[in-house]
Amino acid sequence: MTTLFEQVLASSKSLSADERAKLAHALIASLDLQQDDDDEQYWQKLAEQRVGEIEAGYVTAVSWQDIKKQLGKDQSK
Repeated sequence: MTTLFEQVLASSKSLSADERAKLAHALIASLDLQQDDDDEQYWQKLAEQRVGEIEAGYVTAVSWQDIKKQLGKDQSK
């Protein structure tokens, strides 16, 4: 590892958890320089399929809060 990398890593440890998460997100986002059009089309098609399933009554939408409750992770109890 380079000295600069080690300095940045050491400095990042003094950040709050929220700041480290934002830094990690920014670093990962900086790697995604090129968006694949096929990916965008895939996600659009999947979203349309999911909406169709909900509208047809095949599935029922569940709120994020309900999901957290089911997982036992609801912090607002």
